[in-house]
Amino acid sequence: MTAILVHELKHIGTGASGVSGSRLISSAHEFFEGDDGKLVVGAGKLMGRDDLENLLREILNRSLRKATLLPTAVVSISSTHIAWTTPAAVRPMIFKPVGLKPQTLTVPWPRLLMVANSNSHFSVAALASNRRITAHTKLYHAPLMNVNQVGRVCTGSAPLPDYCDAEQLTAWEAVMFESAFTHVNHPHSLKVGHQADAVETKDCFKFWADLATQNTVRFPNSALNPLKMSVTDFISRHA
Repeated sequence: MTAILVHELKHIGTGASGVSGSRLISSAHEFFEGDDGKLVVGAGKLMGRDDLENLLREILNRSLRKATLLPTAVVSISSTHIAWTTPAAVRPMIFKPVGLKPQTLTVPWPRLLMVANSNSHFSVAALASNRRITAHTKLYHAPLMNVNQVGRVCTGSAPLPDYCDAEQLTAWEAVMFESAFTHVNHPHSLKVGHQADAVETKDCFKFWADLATQNTVRFPNSALNPLKMSVTDFISRHA
């Protein structure tokens, strides 16, 4: 997400006429998450005439796009985000954790709620039910590596889609399903052992490796940790 700020610069003439005047300049500011999880406006970058023209052209192009029928999986959509679900399914999962041999395991993924926004941020939470998602549906931490405590995905060097619209859902899903997992980002991504146990990268890998070895076809929901966020709050936070 980017903020465009317009500034008025005033100056006072020093010549015989003493004429004063002003001019407008604009700057682009990226948002980032602070240590407290709240969005913070970053340092600005001055925009030239070409930058502004390109921005206006992009806005115009988006407004002229043809109407698109939304897939049934879409939960929420706006000009800055799209949120949708992916079904629970047995899929490959790629691992390249530091200190461990790279592997691809065939495992049962849980149903997921995904959110992509216009700032190329990607977020994910887990669902324990196949029922239609509502504002009251309970969310869980995605039991995956590379996802932080609020659901933000560390995409690393993975190529990201240019847009967040219904036509790009498959491309966004590829970021999740075809990228390699490298590390656990927070200690409560899933339940292993006692509920209070902190999960490390080796624990997460062993969990998935065991599912693959046992040829498990359905994700064990008992391993999901509740995410203390409603569906509305989760989507709003990442939109």
